[in-house]
Amino acid sequence: MKNFYTLKSSTVSAVFDMNGNLTEMTNPVTGRVLFAPHIVWRLVADDKVCKETEMTSLGPLEVQETPGRLTFTSRRIVSEFGQSWPLRVSWSAALSENGICWQLEFGELPENLTVREVQFPVLSIREPEKPMRVHTSRAVSEELIDLPARIRESFSSYMAPDNKYLRLDRDMIYPGRCNSLNFFLLQWENEGLFYGCKDARFEMTGHSFEGEKEKINTFMTRFPFKSGKGFWRSPEFYIIPYCGDFTKGAAIYRKWADEWFTPPSVPAHIRKSQGWQRIILKHQYGEYFFKYADLEKAYEEGLKAGLDTLFLFGWTSEGMDAGYPAYTADASQGGKEALRESIMKVRKRGGHVILYFNGQLIETSSAFYRSGAGRRACLKREDGTEHREYYNFSNTGSFCRQFIDKSFVVACPSSKEWMDILKKHVDFAFEVGADSVFFDQLGAAAYPCCDPDHGHEVPFVSQMNRKREMLRELYEYTKSKDPEMGLGIECLTDQTAQYSDFVHLVGNVAQCWNSDWQQKCEPPQVKAGNYLFKAVFPEIIISDRDIQHNADNVIFKVNQLVLQGLISDAAVFRCRGSIDKAPLYQEYLGKANALREKYRSTLLEGHAVQSRFHRIISDDEVQTNSFISGNELAVVISQSWKDEVVCQVEVPGYEIVCCDSISGDTYWDGSALKLPCRSLAVLLCCRTVK
Repeated sequence: MKNFYTLKSSTVSAVFDMNGNLTEMTNPVTGRVLFAPHIVWRLVADDKVCKETEMTSLGPLEVQETPGRLTFTSRRIVSEFGQSWPLRVSWSAALSENGICWQLEFGELPENLTVREVQFPVLSIREPEKPMRVHTSRAVSEELIDLPARIRESFSSYMAPDNKYLRLDRDMIYPGRCNSLNFFLLQWENEGLFYGCKDARFEMTGHSFEGEKEKINTFMTRFPFKSGKGFWRSPEFYIIPYCGDFTKGAAIYRKWADEWFTPPSVPAHIRKSQGWQRIILKHQYGEYFFKYADLEKAYEEGLKAGLDTLFLFGWTSEGMDAGYPAYTADASQGGKEALRESIMKVRKRGGHVILYFNGQLIETSSAFYRSGAGRRACLKREDGTEHREYYNFSNTGSFCRQFIDKSFVVACPSSKEWMDILKKHVDFAFEVGADSVFFDQLGAAAYPCCDPDHGHEVPFVSQMNRKREMLRELYEYTKSKDPEMGLGIECLTDQTAQYSDFVHLVGNVAQCWNSDWQQKCEPPQVKAGNYLFKAVFPEIIISDRDIQHNADNVIFKVNQLVLQGLISDAAVFRCRGSIDKAPLYQEYLGKANALREKYRSTLLEGHAVQSRFHRIISDDEVQTNSFISGNELAVVISQSWKDEVVCQVEVPGYEIVCCDSISGDTYWDGSALKLPCRSLAVLLCCRTVK
């Protein structure tokens, strides 16, 4: 038997020892050693004594070596507690697509053993410290500037064995909890590494980074929950080194996504909109913030900020987050006809209206739940109990806020009864004249249902694939009512974006790792980074979120939405007021949207291309992005931490024809750009070389 086995191509080199451990992986183009020695897989099994027992291979391995492929097979596994079982585990690494394709399978399991998780391939990063950055899709897009520091912050208190592994994996499950893409990138200055999973079933995949003694590891996790006969096979995982910035890694994923993704044909009123005001008419505890008769005035206030759409929450007699799935037009205001009349007044003025429904919550006091239908349709946890969620709101009192007022179960996406209800919501929105229908939470993964009566696997780890099919059916039903009627959802994942015209974001926009950057007069480390999702899917319409009032750092936050190519979700005082109650926000957003309207063809209708076509030369940190449309390129540059920054901008193959800014406070002299603090400039460029 050989001591070492090698896979090598022009783009990757990997060496394995006789025990199947990876000893080294290198990018031959740059010479960078990417990974250090480590085992490549772990199983987490339930042996009926301990629900989660880590297991690895035991004894000699069989090795099959063919051109461009290595296959390692183990016949026994051993637990971290020293017990062993007969189990055939086979895994392979093969040269493919400029990198290595990995796959693992195992056979018939011993009695009383259930494999819950497979962690594979486990790779130990050779140089995880700065300047390496990690681009993930957590909270839609998140850039980790200092991975070891982020891991050191991840103690679970007493909830996990941090003494074994200190893990950065909370809410890092694709799809919808809370990863939007099934890959991540390790990025050095001008080279990187793609780690992705190709799975057209869109089953749950965990993305993890961990500290193991002195090592920093990364891996993906699948959840087979398999026992008994038959065999289980993982999807394909790809490790691909590349040269260039993070957009090279994004392009690898988009090439695969094009096999199943078709961009939605978005109605003109959504495609041309700069965003909406999100307002609650009546809240859960009974307070009214707006009446139907107030909608026209609220629309006029939004127009001053460039917003032509109202997004109506709590428009029912039940109030916001109450009574679901009942949505009854408020009889005290004139009922359904009065709601329609107010909506049509807005539309006749050139405005648009989105009507809210929740896509999965069922209040336990609702008639639907009490009839037994809600009990049948809802998710069940592993112990058989109903999965419950609680949303309690208040006015100025404390009891409602501190103690639970409303209780909800969550509909399983496999339920046909639930789908019929959602279609009735579409019918209602159409009947009252809304331009768009919106389903809250429908893009997020809920608890994996464990009800065997629903006819799905237990636990339901492919629930998001079912949500994708559910959305496809809803989308087609909506378009059958009117092709120009829009459908939107909350929470973004790539596999549901195809069947939604817009997404109300839950994720990173202007949040910063160094939250005290202004006090320390240092550049902000924006969590969203360069917005990975937009690099992969630039055509998807996404909102910003959570600008609340004037004191909420609105200039910085509005600059971020322009930089990232998002549209506005204006939610003043958490949807309790129209935007005129935040005059600074209204004024600055109005200026920003006027600038974007002036250069609509690039800033709004073009595609974000990050820094592919331009370069910033500056001694000070600035934020930048660019948008392309035909022969035009709009370079966006902003800085928020110095009194003034001067930078040079190079755009090879383009001529800079004009400079503009939100506040008219930047200066371009033909070679250098002066940026005052909190400014945002646009350099419009025309292609000179075809």
